[in-house]
Amino acid sequence: MDDDALPVFFRGMHGGNQAKGRELLTTGIPLNDRHRLLDVGGGSGGMTLALCGGLPELSATILELPRVTPITRRFVAEAGFEGRVSVIEGDAVAAPPSGKYDLATLSSVIQVLDPDAAASLLVNVGRALEPGGRIVITGRILNDDRISPQHVALFNLVFLNIYNGGLAHTEAEYRGWLQAAGFTNIERRPMKEAELITAVRAG
Repeated sequence: MDDDALPVFFRGMHGGNQAKGRELLTTGIPLNDRHRLLDVGGGSGGMTLALCGGLPELSATILELPRVTPITRRFVAEAGFEGRVSVIEGDAVAAPPSGKYDLATLSSVIQVLDPDAAASLLVNVGRALEPGGRIVITGRILNDDRISPQHVALFNLVFLNIYNGGLAHTEAEYRGWLQAAGFTNIERRPMKEAELITAVRAG
């Protein structure tokens, strides 16, 4: 995507990401005791901004690729959250993010990666989480039969035409990557527009 199209793309996704963040606050996942959020591949920062709006004690860091960070900073500034939300450049597939956190979110990130990159990403994010830190992954997740839910299986036709290795990976694949990265208490839950998997960093 060229430099003119990229901000338009993120503007179009922003409202949906905010809605996803607000929905996370209602899922029953314990978040009120979290203080330092890492949003990996946060795009416009919509999910982070919604979470910070609902959790007054939360401060956040959004990790994005260098081409995206100027766009992310504009969204954060528009929302008036510069004091609580920082934006840093990095690639968590290649190296662990800097800093230590007790909560990490990945919204529609794993599904754009091939299995090796997804496994590497989760290992590196795990290294940035404190023991007991929680990871929340949202996106398109297949059942282990690889043909259901049907709308997720059909969405793979889109991924095949956009990403080199991206897929709606299966629940078993997510569980395997998370366990290998040192996570426990792995749970899958439905959302209105997606699904989520949450897990806890082992001590």
